[in-house]
Amino acid sequence: MVFKRERYDSSKKAPQVPSSSDPELSITGKKQMIPQKMDRQQAPLKPIDRSQQQLFSFLSNLQTNFASLVHLFERRLSYDKTKEMAFDRLYQEMEELKQEQTFNELRPLYIDLILLIDRMEQIEFDLEENGAASPEVENIMVTLKNEVLEILYRRGVEQIEHTPEYFDPTFQKVVDTEPTYNPSEDNLVVGIRRDGYRFQDMVLRPEEVVIKKFQG
Repeated sequence: MVFKRERYDSSKKAPQVPSSSDPELSITGKKQMIPQKMDRQQAPLKPIDRSQQQLFSFLSNLQTNFASLVHLFERRLSYDKTKEMAFDRLYQEMEELKQEQTFNELRPLYIDLILLIDRMEQIEFDLEENGAASPEVENIMVTLKNEVLEILYRRGVEQIEHTPEYFDPTFQKVVDTEPTYNPSEDNLVVGIRRDGYRFQDMVLRPEEVVIKKFQG
């Protein structure tokens, strides 16, 4: 088999190859589909459908109910606190009434024991004044006095030990006065005739004192 050799004719034009500078043409010569830039303007919102409206309505009702529940809870806490304070006040008043009733019932007994202490102190004083006191008698009197004071102390009755420099009418009683011409000595306590006693916060017997009174 013999092949014919064709002579190359330079006058013939070669087929045109698409230029690479043309973005719409490919090597095959066909136009390419270049995606166009989308408009940056926001697309219109889709209308809210029925299910979304129901969801929004449910959430709104849930928020309202939750706010009502919080308000009810706060009112409940306030009520409980007020009720607790009322019970505490009632309990305190009952305790005070109970203490007052106990005090009124036992007060005569307390007064008798206090008078017994006064009597023992007076006997001890008289013995010392007459020179008839002996160490044995003094020890007996002191022991008896301390035992009676202990009985009173266990029942809430205490001797008033603090004596102010000037007369205090809240727990003292004036039984005698001495004249003074110094204004700064007016109501000055200069002596104690009988000790005072208190039952808890109540004065059982005031302290009997002697004070100075200014003579202007």
